[in-house]
Amino acid sequence: MPTRRWIEEAKRDSYRRKAREEGYRSRAAYKLEEAQRRFGLLKRGDVVVELGAWPGGMAQVASRIVGLEGLVVAVDMREFKPFEEENIITLQLNILEDDVVAEVLRVLNEKRVDLLISDASPKFTGIRDIDVARQYELALRSYEIAKKLVRRDGSVMLKAFDCEEVMELAEKLRRDYAIVKRFMPGAKRKTSSEFYFIAMGKRS
Repeated sequence: MPTRRWIEEAKRDSYRRKAREEGYRSRAAYKLEEAQRRFGLLKRGDVVVELGAWPGGMAQVASRIVGLEGLVVAVDMREFKPFEEENIITLQLNILEDDVVAEVLRVLNEKRVDLLISDASPKFTGIRDIDVARQYELALRSYEIAKKLVRRDGSVMLKAFDCEEVMELAEKLRRDYAIVKRFMPGAKRKTSSEFYFIAMGKRS
């Protein structure tokens, strides 16, 4: 259950209010908007997979950018409320347990994707070491999924927390992608140590 402090912070959260006013499901929408402005990750007609997509703010932004010629596959273990956007497909899967690669390829008729986003987060315990370790597990799993789903020259956007282990993930990404950057969006929570790896130009 959310704490009273979390609820009070949420009430004061300008991005949360803005998302509600503009019809987005979450503040995460503005993280992808900023990443798109800075890195140009998406274009019209692209195919996008988002892991940990619930409630769907980023998926809505991706849907708008790729247009009806493109497609967004939103994956989460939680059930989504139906989207009005016609180019969003939802899959209810646990990325740590289910064969996400096989399911996504099935709905895409074996087509590889242009961008994989992972905004997956663990259930937080409040114990930093545990939460960071669980987040890293999700980021590493997302990287492994991307190896099989993202096309040559495609891109990824992976959520991570600052910790020693992320250096290992950074090295893996540098081997697989031509460009790797750290991105800290303005819409992240002030108290969060989250950032995203942006990796572009998949080598194979």
